Amino acid sequence: MNELDKKMQALITELQLFREEEIYEHIIAKLKMIPIDTQESISRFLDNFSFWGTFHPEENDFSTIKRLSKFLKENSSKFYQLYSSLEDYRSKKILYAIINNWYNYDFKTLEQVMEKCFSHYFDLDIISTCKEEVFVDLGAFTGDTIKEFIEIYGNNYKKIYAYEMTEQSMQELKENVKDYPRIIYKQKAVSDEIGMGSIKIHEISTSSNQLELEEIGEIEVTSLDDDINEKITIIKMDIEGSELKALKGAENHIVKDKPKLLLSIYHGYEELLTLWEYLEKLDLSYHYYLRYYGGPIFPTEIVLFAV
Repeated sequence: MNELDKKMQALITELQLFREEEIYEHIIAKLKMIPIDTQESISRFLDNFSFWGTFHPEENDFSTIKRLSKFLKENSSKFYQLYSSLEDYRSKKILYAIINNWYNYDFKTLEQVMEKCFSHYFDLDIISTCKEEVFVDLGAFTGDTIKEFIEIYGNNYKKIYAYEMTEQSMQELKENVKDYPRIIYKQKAVSDEIGMGSIKIHEISTSSNQLELEEIGEIEVTSLDDDINEKITIIKMDIEGSELKALKGAENHIVKDKPKLLLSIYHGYEELLTLWEYLEKLDLSYHYYLRYYGGPIFPTEIVLFAV
């Protein structure tokens, strides 16, 4: 057992021994030790997004820490299961850095695991080559991921499906990748059912718009199992918390095709586990990796690779 294994084991053991109230008190005590401007930075970030709960120390509002304490206590044993399932120590250190940041406001380790070598989603140590791929981009936004995919792996792909539910982003997407062939544009939302939905507009960035399922809505909602008939070889997901539903709606493809999966797992504390747990239950012998593309203060832009 190396030092990282020992640190992870000690952290999980402490979470198992402490009661939920003690975990909460521990996090509050650690919070008081960090600079006020850092606390304010975290508060502003959480105000801008709705995934983790509210956080206003000046108003004695620590709902996000209450939610986190409950999550850490209830899932301590699962953290070690995920840790054990990861294929490399880079992934294991990322998992440790995330949990230790939540529990101890450890910014140093989180900064150490920030990705500085490969592009978002396309780590050549995990996926070294791509050929004749049918690539599905869920949350294609304005085409940044598609362009990077082609720049890194070349244009010898078979087909790219670009799903984006926001009209403005779809227009920019089409313009930005107009010179690339074999791209199929889908202005639809993706979930585990078919119907209609509405877009909850995010005030800061259209990339953070969210889907709300409704009987009467302005956007078509589909599933990958219903919308694509051919074999899929890669699926990337960054759809603002709808990733688990989209996975469930692609279960037939996943079981039959076993595509490489590039999954954002940072929209709320729970996503760190839920997508991995779902794939494990399918028992498809996936190999798992984590990569971290966020900043050093609060863990975001976490990607789970299943290949």
